[in-house]
Amino acid sequence: MPIRALCTICSDFFDHSRDVAAIHCGHTFHSQCLIQWFETAPSRTCPQCRIQVGKRTIINKLYFDLAQEEENVLDAEFLKNELDNTRALLSRKEKEKRDSQLIIDSLRDTLDERNATVESLQRALDKAEMLCCTLKKQMKYLEQQQDEAKQAREEARRLRSKMKSLERIELLLQSQRPEVEEMIRDMGVGQSAVEQLAVYCVSLKKEYENLKEARKASGELADKLKKDLLSSRSKLQTVCSELDQAKLELRSSQKDLESADKEIASLKKKLTILQETLKLPPGDSETINRLVLESPAPVEVLSLKLRRPAFGDDIDLNATFNVDTPPSQPSSTQRGLAKRLFPEKAHSPVQDVPKKMPKGPRQESQLSLGGQRCLGEPDEELAGAFPVFIRNAVLGHKQTKRVRAEPCHSTDAVRIGFDGLGGRTKFIQPTDPTMIRPLPVKPKPKARARQKLGARTVPTPSQATLDNFLW
Repeated sequence: MPIRALCTICSDFFDHSRDVAAIHCGHTFHSQCLIQWFETAPSRTCPQCRIQVGKRTIINKLYFDLAQEEENVLDAEFLKNELDNTRALLSRKEKEKRDSQLIIDSLRDTLDERNATVESLQRALDKAEMLCCTLKKQMKYLEQQQDEAKQAREEARRLRSKMKSLERIELLLQSQRPEVEEMIRDMGVGQSAVEQLAVYCVSLKKEYENLKEARKASGELADKLKKDLLSSRSKLQTVCSELDQAKLELRSSQKDLESADKEIASLKKKLTILQETLKLPPGDSETINRLVLESPAPVEVLSLKLRRPAFGDDIDLNATFNVDTPPSQPSSTQRGLAKRLFPEKAHSPVQDVPKKMPKGPRQESQLSLGGQRCLGEPDEELAGAFPVFIRNAVLGHKQTKRVRAEPCHSTDAVRIGFDGLGGRTKFIQPTDPTMIRPLPVKPKPKARARQKLGARTVPTPSQATLDNFLW
């Protein structure tokens, strides 16, 4: 069995690839391992037995004779050494790998830190760039402001010199001669003084021309204003004359109005007296009251309008009341009042009625108006001066004497109806329908009319006043 010797320093088996050295104590080692041991050890001793070793006692290389048949056979010690070397190399590589992994991890941490630092530095750089841009803009703005301030200073200096020149020109224009001479002496002698005086002369000339133009314009304006004043005065005179004429017309209109008011008052007075005069028998009085209270136009012509009652309550239009008709008044009172009205016939509003009468022998005619007879005018002329409904009522009273023959106590009905003016009023409705719409009458002989005139004659004025009142 071959000897499997190994080096105690490196723990590897001896092989033919490396030299084997020996010490005088008999221990063997690899030559390279022994040299390295002597170099690193504090003293030259044997690694195995620790005896002192000198350089001369070291055998640097031992020679071994190997058999011929064993040259081609793999040596187990060699393989073991190779395996150990490989394992040692592997362990060393793994250690290097672990060290490298640690280095890589540390480098990654460092890289992350550096990346964070780079990001923070990038943000700081962006802020710095923004600040730099802002500062550049501000610097540009300040430079612009500086330029403007410089221009403003130049403008102020120029305006100051111009203002000083204008003050001197104003002094030349407004001051007296001694002050001007003093100013010229203060200017001194030289080219600048001559130029300044030339400027003053040009300014004075321009001012003089401007004053001439202003004076001319003022003169033209004054002439124009004078012309306007003359035209305004003429217009004022025209307006004053028109105003005086209007005042005269106003005075005449006021006088006409006063006279019309007086005439209305007198007509109202006459109407009152006429209403007091027209106190007739019951049937006639009812008809006259109905005619007086009726609308100025016939009821069938007017457009009737409904409205609420004046008292705010609903009124039954079909309600009837039995009213006793008062007895007829004696005719003496009527004759007295008629005598008072007769002299004022010339002041009646229908003064043109007598003028319509034909000239010739006058015949006494009578017009029956609810039993009242009017003398002195023909029936046709007086009948034409009254509305149609009054003529119908008058003709109804001419036709019959039966109304006067009836007793004074009648059974007339009080009704409520339209008054022809858009409202309602109370009226007395006779039982006989011929009292409202009488039948046409036949003409009577003149002798009978004269007998009636002699039997009952009342000198009453024309009933045109009633016509004027109704219309």
